[in-house]
Amino acid sequence: MERKVDFNATKLFISVVNAGSFSAASERLGVPISTLSRKINELEQALNVQLLDRSRQGVKPTYKGKQFYEEARLGVELLEDAQKSVTSAHKLQGKLRLSVPPNFSLWWDLLLEFQQRYPDIHVFCHSSERVVDLFEDGIDVALRMGSLNTDDVIVKTVMDVEIVFVASPKLLARYGTPETLTEMARLPIAAWETLNHGFFEWESGVEKVKYEPFFSTNNLQGLIHYALSGMGVAQLMDFSARPWLESGELVQLLPGVARQSMPLNLVYARRKHPSALVRAYLDFCAEWVEKLK
Repeated sequence: MERKVDFNATKLFISVVNAGSFSAASERLGVPISTLSRKINELEQALNVQLLDRSRQGVKPTYKGKQFYEEARLGVELLEDAQKSVTSAHKLQGKLRLSVPPNFSLWWDLLLEFQQRYPDIHVFCHSSERVVDLFEDGIDVALRMGSLNTDDVIVKTVMDVEIVFVASPKLLARYGTPETLTEMARLPIAAWETLNHGFFEWESGVEKVKYEPFFSTNNLQGLIHYALSGMGVAQLMDFSARPWLESGELVQLLPGVARQSMPLNLVYARRKHPSALVRAYLDFCAEWVEKLK
């Protein structure tokens, strides 16, 4: 006789996978570890399949567990959306787990306004250079820059970010204002570099120039500090440089000549039906970015 699958046990299983361990899920949910373990054991027995690999480091879904997780999460979200849609006092509520690149100040303003519109949505925002795994890290939507080639996720480009060269008037008084990339490469350069990646080449039309940075870092504030101090030319996102350009503390170099832009993408798991919270966030981002244009 086929045993029925417990809906509440399924929700607990999804929470444990998202949290990565029974202890983390217990803390998030306020449910004892013993209860979580018992309910998931019962779920595995009902399905007659092992869903989790358990170890001292935590838990990971088995191959069958991943399959069940994806389908079950979709079903749970659909059912919760349906329950909310027939409630007269319907409000979007729950927790949204996001990933945003470090030093991405533009998005903090967006998130402030998003939570003002949806005060019952709690947001966790992970900020790191590391490219998160949407499944392993339990991230609903990640913000990523640059071209992406993957079939595992859905990529929604929301805007193109212009990259500008800037320097302080002090530096230009000392070295002169460059008129070509070749001339600019002779100036001290403050460049972006991570532990595993540094690409020191500029390209504009037929001109391609390699350069050696005087200073490099993976910290945006460090680049801005060097530029403002007159220590080097920096390449910044336009919205990061805008306050200093407007105040005159920085000057844009080679405007219209060395134009460069990168796509800004929202990335989320490839599912048939994104949750109501994810849809609200995607729609809000598109609306908010449109107002910037």
